[in-house]
Order: sequence, then structure tokens, then C-alpha cells
Amino acid sequence: MSKGRLDTLLDGLGIKLVPVHRRRAPAQSHARGTMQEIRGQHGDGHLIFVLRCIRQTGSNRNELWSDTIGAVSDILVQRKDWALQRPGDLLAAFDDIVLGALRADAVARRPWPVRATLRILIYRELERRLDAPERLAE
Repeated sequence: MSKGRLDTLLDGLGIKLVPVHRRRAPAQSHARGTMQEIRGQHGDGHLIFVLRCIRQTGSNRNELWSDTIGAVSDILVQRKDWALQRPGDLLAAFDDIVLGALRADAVARRPWPVRATLRILIYRELERRLDAPERLAE
């Protein structure tokens, strides 16, 4: 059985998609549907950058949950300036943010949608690091 296009794309990032009935291991995700949705709406480049923000920063390497991937994508769609004009600063900001703790906070706030809550929590942290008044004056 040959690999699909998404699986081949993820090979380059060291990510493997597994069925939801299997327990995730490090560098694995159940988020096939979310990733396909993001690819369909925004393309491969956007999905790759979203996953790099998670996978290549700090303690976030294995935070490959669909809610987290979707929330990061939503933020980057709205704040294209961060990804296009300051990708290094954006990745550095993700180094300082513990996505797992923010996700746990969002999950604890159910029944509110986890992705929407997480999007706000992550955005607030990024905004503090990237749009702080002292940074804007530089």
C-alpha cells in the first residue's frame, strides 16, 4: 500500500499519523482530518509552518493534537504578518510557550470548544511576545 500525499509530506517533519484507535507515541498524531482540512484551505506551505511552530520549538515537540494544530493554524491565518515578516521571532516565541499547559487549561474549560479556547490562550501569549509595546518601538 503506497503512502498518501499527506503522509509523505509529514515524513519530512518526522511526524506519523496513526489511527484514533491506537495510542499515540511521540511524534505521532491522530489529527489526519484537521491536517487535511488545513491543507485544503491554506495549502502545504501553511500546514508545514504550523507543524514547525509546534514540532520544532521547546517542549512542544509532541503536542500534535488536532485542537492545537487547528488553533495555531487559525492564528497564523489571522496574523500572516508574524509568519511572513517575522518567522524567526514567531518560532522563538513558541519556544517559550508550553502548549501542553495551555491545552490542559482549554480542556478544563469544557463545554466551551477546546480549539477556540486554545486559540485565544495561544494568541494572548504570542501577542505578549511579538506585539509588546517595547517590541513595536524597535
